[in-house]
Amino acid sequence: MSVKKLMIPLVLVFAISATSACRNVHDVASATPTSPSATAAISPAASFPSGATAGLTRASIAAGDNQLLEAMRAATARFHNIDEALAAGYVDDGFGCIDAASFGLDPSVGGMGFHLINDSLHADPATDPLRPDLLVYEPQPHGKPALVALEYEVFRPDWYGAGNTQPPTLLGQPFESFDFEGLQIFGLHVWLWRNNPSGMFQDFNPKVACR
Repeated sequence: MSVKKLMIPLVLVFAISATSACRNVHDVASATPTSPSATAAISPAASFPSGATAGLTRASIAAGDNQLLEAMRAATARFHNIDEALAAGYVDDGFGCIDAASFGLDPSVGGMGFHLINDSLHADPATDPLRPDLLVYEPQPHGKPALVALEYEVFRPDWYGAGNTQPPTLLGQPFESFDFEGLQIFGLHVWLWRNNPSGMFQDFNPKVACR
């Protein structure tokens, strides 16, 4: 796939160097009931870099990046109503709600939630930070699920095939590299709608649970 130049409003002072990839969710789901992002969460080769960036919080993000965060919030706020997400073309990825306990990890690590994917956005090799490839929701005991995070992905071969030598980044954070069912992927969660004590870009959030 070719990589197209990102176009985001001039008011944003920080751009991402990420591209999106088309993924056949149904093929993946038929193989194993886990998502690529969940697999990455338990794969040593796919862990985030250690150090301050791995635990980056909203408070520590640069002022310029906050402008992009605010634009991302404005663009995705309507998806708090999951019916709006479905109407916009997002569909359940079929993997269900994912949490640390389901992988034998300490339950205190928390949950990830369940994902809605927009296949048309995945089919476009360009990634727009204001139009995430996936939306992440937490089930609620009463009422509709709550939007908690966004997720962005790109196939590694496409990224490097475009002449890039370093992983894509968003808000100064390198995408996570992981493999799943023969797919070589760069991916990144952004906990935009639920504070994550473990860090804004971590896979699991101790404040999220699969109920």
